[in-house]
Amino acid sequence: MILYVNGDSHSAGHDAGGPDFAYGRHLANALNSDYVCDAVSGCSNDSIIERTLKYLESTTPDFVIIGWSTWERETWYWNGTPYNFTSSGTDLVHPMLQDFYKEWVIANSRPNVQRQKERDAHLKIYLLHKYLQSKQIKHLFFNAYNFFFYTHSYNDPKYYWGDRDENFLHPYDIKMTYYDWLKQHGFKMSNPESFHYGADAHRAWAEFILPKIQSMLTKNI
Repeated sequence: MILYVNGDSHSAGHDAGGPDFAYGRHLANALNSDYVCDAVSGCSNDSIIERTLKYLESTTPDFVIIGWSTWERETWYWNGTPYNFTSSGTDLVHPMLQDFYKEWVIANSRPNVQRQKERDAHLKIYLLHKYLQSKQIKHLFFNAYNFFFYTHSYNDPKYYWGDRDENFLHPYDIKMTYYDWLKQHGFKMSNPESFHYGADAHRAWAEFILPKIQSMLTKNI
């Protein structure tokens, strides 16, 4: 059995000791499965989707779990090399891209841009879900930090996830993001200057979602 995990720094176990101390390792141990962690710190959702599809070209895992990144992140390519950027305004940027980056950060502060980025992320994630369904690959998604604040109020019903805790762990509820759920349960940041939790929190998150995964593995698609 293969458990494939993707996401950003939260899924990569940043500040927790790395992938072998992240929630994915605990899940793989509990499921007695091989563990593939494709998560990359600071990455965008587009890059998560790209890496997932690339992996699926050669391998069909038994279960896919993805913790989605923040909507504003983007992956840019310079001379064929991918760079992941946030709208913090503090990213290291190639001198040739400095002016463009500054304009991009300003644009990302506008509410209409934020709403559109959230809506775009919602649609792309939904389409990946449909693709995995078409391949009969069982999967569970969750929001690592952001949740869909705007989308549920105007979303096309065709793409509405609902909130039934099936393939996406309550996508419209901030309390069910990885970050907020652990905060509610008393876990502290492993580094006060970051938003990352330690290995104990990763273990707790794995214990929380494990019954859901076990239930899904016993059902026919």
